[in-house]
Amino acid sequence: MNITFRKTGKEIKSAISNRRIQLEQRLKQRNATLDTFLEDKPKVRSYLVRSTRPDYGHGSSGYVLYGTDDISSEERQEIDQLCQRIFEIEQELHRLAYVMTHLENDVVFDLNFNDLIGYGFEAEK
Repeated sequence: MNITFRKTGKEIKSAISNRRIQLEQRLKQRNATLDTFLEDKPKVRSYLVRSTRPDYGHGSSGYVLYGTDDISSEERQEIDQLCQRIFEIEQELHRLAYVMTHLENDVVFDLNFNDLIGYGFEAEK
């Protein structure tokens, strides 16, 4: 199935504006979580020190000993995922800003389904 959606630059910009608001809210929440983590200097130190070693899981050879105050593997993975998601949201915001800047209002574009979703069009009008 190859459906094409015809949208004007103005319609795309409107959808992008709504999408950016949603992304900025999600980014704000994630940045607050990251800021809380960054305030805990011992955890940040532990994270940075542990990040220099690959985490191969339980089957790796040799033992690595961590202190009781060191960041856990789960916390480290959570921070990794948090930072990755912040990066992805920021990249999407930059991409959308670029489109907003260079899109002409009166031009009609043929969008595929992924484009439609990526620009923030919703199922209901």
